[in-house]
Amino acid sequence: MRTLALLVFTSCLVLIGACSLPGPAPKSPAAAAAPTPTALVCPEGLPARAGLTNFGAFIGTWQAMHARDPQNGSDYKLGAALGRVEVRCSAGGFVIEEQIHPLNQTPAGSALRLALTDVPDDARKIYDHMHEGCRTLQYASAKLARQLADDDRDGHLSITFESDGPTYNPASVTVIRIDVVDILGGDSQRC
Repeated sequence: MRTLALLVFTSCLVLIGACSLPGPAPKSPAAAAAPTPTALVCPEGLPARAGLTNFGAFIGTWQAMHARDPQNGSDYKLGAALGRVEVRCSAGGFVIEEQIHPLNQTPAGSALRLALTDVPDDARKIYDHMHEGCRTLQYASAKLARQLADDDRDGHLSITFESDGPTYNPASVTVIRIDVVDILGGDSQRC
């Protein structure tokens, strides 16, 4: 009988210890995110390297693959579409930010196709969210993670579409921003 009472008492202690009181769940420690690299003005005149040729490329490779915009000497021609591209680099000289400015207002579908031509071909979509002032998408790429190493260990990149004015208009995208500042699921940026 005493053994049975001890067993019941021990079981109750285990059950009490395993249960938690009602209320908000305790906050878990924040996931350790890689530090966000600072986007700097890209250096000039560096040699090309093997690897990616668009977003995430070494700036020497980027410059070898893209023509300068004659209207704005620090920007590049968009390529097949009309417009220009501004780039920023990591301290190591890799392109970690692109701001694509199509010449004319671009529908969101065309803007997405344009953006996806600049990201590595193994990129897979994580999310696509609409906000009042913009549309944000996040992709992950193992090729980007390998290329950028410490500048983007997880290979995540963000694509943001903006329109002129405070409200996002999917029929009129005027800026397409691609960068590595977002973390997995970090869709809390203000547009």
